[in-house]
Amino acid sequence: MIKEKLLPHRSYGTAALSILAASSVLVTMLTPISAHAASNASALAASSYSSKICTPKDPAAVAKIPGSVAGFTGYVSAPGNWLALPKTSPLTGKRIALTVMGLGQPFFLAVANHWKDLAKKYKFTLKIYDGKFDAGTVQQNVDNIIADKPDAIAFAPLDSDASVPQIQKFLAAKIPVVTYNVQPRKVLTPRVFANDFLGSRSTGCNAGAYFNAKFPGVAAKIGIVDLPNLPQVADRKNGFLYGFLSQVPGAVVVQSVNGGGVIDKALPAASDLLQAHPEVNVIFGINDDSSLGTVAALKAIGKYNADWGVLAAVDGSGPGMADMGDVNSPYKAESGYPPGDFAFAAFNLLGATVQKKTTKSTQIALGYPPINPSPAGISAWLKAQYPTK
Repeated sequence: MIKEKLLPHRSYGTAALSILAASSVLVTMLTPISAHAASNASALAASSYSSKICTPKDPAAVAKIPGSVAGFTGYVSAPGNWLALPKTSPLTGKRIALTVMGLGQPFFLAVANHWKDLAKKYKFTLKIYDGKFDAGTVQQNVDNIIADKPDAIAFAPLDSDASVPQIQKFLAAKIPVVTYNVQPRKVLTPRVFANDFLGSRSTGCNAGAYFNAKFPGVAAKIGIVDLPNLPQVADRKNGFLYGFLSQVPGAVVVQSVNGGGVIDKALPAASDLLQAHPEVNVIFGINDDSSLGTVAALKAIGKYNADWGVLAAVDGSGPGMADMGDVNSPYKAESGYPPGDFAFAAFNLLGATVQKKTTKSTQIALGYPPINPSPAGISAWLKAQYPTK
């Protein structure tokens, strides 16, 4: 059992939580539920939704699923309200470098936009470096940042192992640095990360509950649109499987394909999966680009409908939420990976690091909640994490 003390979600106060909890009841009251009607599938998903982690119906079904492999340092956060915005910041007047894994992905675009707002509010100069999900580009960015000599760096590693020498180069250049999202393999500097196993497990729980309600007696055949070799992604995949098999013990994984974590690679990968295994009726995308690539693949073969099966993912981006809100869509379960929370936590942590109030072991472990697939639940999530200008 992993000991955890995750930070609560920044924006889900009492009112928002009440909306999320009550919305499934509201939708159920407004729309009669039919397990076979596409127009009612969203209501069924909302009524089967739960914010609680499910327990396995058959412990043997999940006994061989690996536990968390990305939580190298556990999930206990340093004391403090890391998600609250301060009146003043030690970053004011400084030159800050922010790296992102790829601006083409909605999560990192939202992270960058939150940082732009912070730079304007607290009057510091921000330079953003796009890694484009490419190892060579990330390495070049590291060299360029060091040459530019900013006052501090918020660094998004592309890989747990490759990030170690990259961080060491920053430290050798005597530039304060914190990391966010992917955890470096070694403890070198303060970091912000999330419990991907637990977050995806809640996705699996809700996807499994919906599958049981929508398709009683149907055998679940699972496909994964994956991004291999990242411990964080391994936790997402295994967390989902743990949650889903907790609800549907007889489910089997048919195939896992490499979708690259970006939509233009996820589409052909999902197409290959569906062509090779037409019996697949459950697909988990390791992020929204993976699930949206699957949406396009389903549409291309005429299977995009609420009666096909269940599509689930982790992220909660605007495009993903738009599809989940479509009553005709099989996209019915998601946990939200919060870009606003990552931006605010990294901002506060970097400020504390500049002031030398942290150590290399200081960490912030964020939680990310399941998103209620009702209109009210989706709206509450987007307003908190993906605000429009």
